[in-house]
Amino acid sequence: MVANIPLISLCMIVKDEEPWIARCLLSVRDSVDEIIVVDTGSHDRTMDIAHGLGAKVLQFPWKESFAEARNYSLRHATGEWVLWMDADEELATGDAPKLRQVRTIKDSKLASLETVHFNGAYRPQPDEAYRLAQCRLFRNGEGVHFTGGIHEQLSLSGQHATTDTRSPVLLPVRLFHYGYLQSMTSLRSKHERNLKLLQQSIADNPNPDPWSLYHIASEYQRIGEYALAFRQANYAIATSLGQSKLPPSLFYKLKYGCLLASGSFREGWPGIDKAIGLYPDYVDLHLYKGSILMHIGQTEAAISAFEHCLVLGENALQYMILKGAGTFYPCYYLGNCYEMRGLPGDAAVWYRRALEYSPAFVEAALKLSQLGGSEQVPERLQSGNRAPSVPSLRKSSFRSATPPVKTWSVVVLLGVDDVPLTALRKWAESWQPFADEWIIIDAGMGEDGRKLAGELEAQVIHFPIEEDPSQLWERMKEVLTATYVLWLNPYDEMSGEDREVLSDMKKSQDSQQTMFSLNLCLQEEELDRELWVVQRNRLAHQETILGCNPISGEFIAVPGSMSRNSSIWLRKW
Repeated sequence: MVANIPLISLCMIVKDEEPWIARCLLSVRDSVDEIIVVDTGSHDRTMDIAHGLGAKVLQFPWKESFAEARNYSLRHATGEWVLWMDADEELATGDAPKLRQVRTIKDSKLASLETVHFNGAYRPQPDEAYRLAQCRLFRNGEGVHFTGGIHEQLSLSGQHATTDTRSPVLLPVRLFHYGYLQSMTSLRSKHERNLKLLQQSIADNPNPDPWSLYHIASEYQRIGEYALAFRQANYAIATSLGQSKLPPSLFYKLKYGCLLASGSFREGWPGIDKAIGLYPDYVDLHLYKGSILMHIGQTEAAISAFEHCLVLGENALQYMILKGAGTFYPCYYLGNCYEMRGLPGDAAVWYRRALEYSPAFVEAALKLSQLGGSEQVPERLQSGNRAPSVPSLRKSSFRSATPPVKTWSVVVLLGVDDVPLTALRKWAESWQPFADEWIIIDAGMGEDGRKLAGELEAQVIHFPIEEDPSQLWERMKEVLTATYVLWLNPYDEMSGEDREVLSDMKKSQDSQQTMFSLNLCLQEEELDRELWVVQRNRLAHQETILGCNPISGEFIAVPGSMSRNSSIWLRKW
């Protein structure tokens, strides 16, 4: 630590951070003057490690409030400036000495750093992140403190309350945050605790804090409850407006991100234009707009939106910016748009542009190879580079237009009254050539169904028929590994001629076609007609599916997907 210059105090609160705290402290200790670590009840070696690295370690009983613990650390800071960090963060190599530039700040009480929030699977990747300029330093003893039981925020009190906390001086320092990596979130599942604290903060409050409502929405979004998250985000926006406040940009990002993640593209248009009117330079909103327009078939308008993303770029760090929102993602989706318009040459140009920005962008390389390009597909498939994602960081918000792999999942729903095992075996055997994997929806199936599942080595999803059918597709996505999905009922069969048609479809899988409507021909004894035919979306590329209807037995597909028909004859065994 820098001796005899009481300029910066690092203040942290911790609990059971043994795996990460050394990395954090080593990244910053040589550029601060003191380290204050407040421990709220660790059972591991966190306090010993912090003390060994020169920290002043204090204990503070947990009182269901992160702000209380942080403010306790501030009372022990002696530096002119306070830097606050968490244990799952570190400063970029070589950036820590630039913290000393706060000495040159004369008129502001606040300074921000570029925070980089990695959101991939296990290891941080430069193209799998969100970036934001966040206030992380403030003058000590001038009214700055923390408020909020959870997701605490900086506030100013007394004579300092008029200072604009949104406009701090930006220092050339990058802070890396690893807490959104899937490997970290799976180890530190705190969803229930977070929801409890947030709901306590708004209980019986006729004038709730909009940020608390936003964070509740974010918690729902993180676990894939997009409908709940969407409603809560709308509540946060309405509450802000009711309090005569401009809803923050993050509220709109979360709202429309939830619509995209749930495939509700039409619900996002034209409302997103109103959000863009409030934040016209927020590139993520323009990217969302382009995706909405692309998926409702307005490709010309989508192209304009994606091109505008490239004009805006991605350096307006007063917003939470998705890495690639102003570079490789709009290029990729421009390629999608030109493919949809039947212009593969133009599409290839944009896929190459995407790869220039992000050489490890696997989907762009796959698209280019399908169009006959010579680029090699990168060996490593980056989870975050499948498409821009909402803060849940696991589900793709945007749907790919063409399939990269020729594998099929066969899905069948079995209930209590389904056919006996001998007939089930015969039926499954007839469909086995089309099944690279089997998935059985258990809607109360009996012993015969369970035996069949074992023989087929099928993935089984327990889904009682009384449950909300809108949740079934989310459950299915958790276990699906194949590219195409074929929905069957245990009494579906095909003629030999139609079997050849479907077999040819599986072998060729024309990349221009992602959704196939199959004619279901009901036999005359079931209806008072000689023959009755309905079309059902039974076969689809996984990325084009928005949901499924287990009652009618079909997928809900991306509008505008190309289709062709084959016949499946339904009969009862």
